[in-house]
Amino acid sequence: MSDVLSGIPEAAPARTGRTRPIRVLVVDDHPALRIGLRTLFTTVDDLSPVAEAANAADALRAARRPEAPDVAVVDLDLGAGVDGGIRLVRELRALHPAPAVLVLSAYVTAQTVTSALRAGATGFLGKEASAESLLAAVRAVARGETVLGPGVSRHALPGPQGSAPVLTPREADVVRLVAAGLSNREIAARRGISPSTVKSALSAVYTKLGVDSRAAAVATAAGQGLLPGPPPPLSGGSPVAR
Repeated sequence: MSDVLSGIPEAAPARTGRTRPIRVLVVDDHPALRIGLRTLFTTVDDLSPVAEAANAADALRAARRPEAPDVAVVDLDLGAGVDGGIRLVRELRALHPAPAVLVLSAYVTAQTVTSALRAGATGFLGKEASAESLLAAVRAVARGETVLGPGVSRHALPGPQGSAPVLTPREADVVRLVAAGLSNREIAARRGISPSTVKSALSAVYTKLGVDSRAAAVATAAGQGLLPGPPPPLSGGSPVAR
């Protein structure tokens, strides 16, 4: 059984600054996994498992409920292959409002990681992730951060994979601040996040856009219309360089 179901921690205080718990949708075709994840999320006071689903159709129905989830924790293989899971990620992200999607999958390969990120997933963990790592990842994606589990990022393939990439608001914001000439540390200070969060966001952007430099990320994102609105004001930093 997955490590996320072992060592369930005691209740922890809220860490997100929200006035209500983060609403979580659990999507997995294995009943034992759904029960385990639901139990895990009820052990902390800042997460609330509001719905669960065993297939894509039920997941979409649950996500459209009035009490819409903030985060969907999704297994890619729901009995019909991982392509169905990737399609579900894209459909969840197309909703209004759209939940952040955290993939929790046993299939950590170049194809699955890259396809999930390009479909709009905000995070990707292998099912060997610890309970503490999973709780932290749910909180992080709810804040708009990008989370890639240990060893996941090395599986991501650069380059286009068919459909147009989707940047999260956090990723787009980071690229826009890179375009304004800010360093990772300056971006972190301006947005009140850690430099590692900025680095993770840029890593996801590089994967989605198929680039390997800051300048290429800015040029590609702008060229594909992924950075709408006026540029952010400059506040120091040097021009974007490769």
